[in-house]
Amino acid sequence: MIGIIGAMEIETRGIKNLMENPSSETFSSMEFVSGKIYGKDVVCAMCNPGKVNAALCAEAMILKYNPDIIINSGVAGSLTEKLDVLSVAIGSDCVQHDFDLSPLGSPVGMVDGVNTIYFKSDEKAVELFEKICRDDNTLTGTIATGDVFVCKDEMKKNLVSTFGAIACEMEGGAIAHVCMVNNVKFALLRTISDGANEMDFNTFKVKASDKSVDIIEKFVKEY
Repeated sequence: MIGIIGAMEIETRGIKNLMENPSSETFSSMEFVSGKIYGKDVVCAMCNPGKVNAALCAEAMILKYNPDIIINSGVAGSLTEKLDVLSVAIGSDCVQHDFDLSPLGSPVGMVDGVNTIYFKSDEKAVELFEKICRDDNTLTGTIATGDVFVCKDEMKKNLVSTFGAIACEMEGGAIAHVCMVNNVKFALLRTISDGANEMDFNTFKVKASDKSVDIIEKFVKEY
């Protein structure tokens, strides 16, 4: 089974609409819709923004549906001139940029308990996303997750200098963390909706979400 998690309704609605014979169940106050897409078993959920919401959703999905892989898809802010609006960021790995125990001697981003900064994506999934998106403006690299909407140049520069991140969002690192401790494969796909600055996120989030759904549909078909 393929699990798909998005933070917003516009990021998950299209996936749910693709399902044959969908079935809906609620766990941890979140709706999980399962069905088939191209004959593949799929479960999809909207977690709502933020790391705790994302972690709750991923854990509930794993315990109830036992997916082989969880894909976190949706929109993100670009941290590089190489990714314009509606470009595609594929996460080779992700970090929790707001996890900071540096006063205790740990590097910024080091997650206590698992002793990891960079949570790795499944290589097979990354390669498939790269194949599907080969005709798009696409970049593979580190995606930074934190409980803050990045919109200031100073924070943007810090994410690049500290982690080498190419994009930023609010859920991927938490989902990757949950997948890691549960031995479930993980992958991260984001379409750029903004430049992580003062531009109008709402102007592009719908188009970016629709593109992300289109890529996920192709991924499910080929995976």
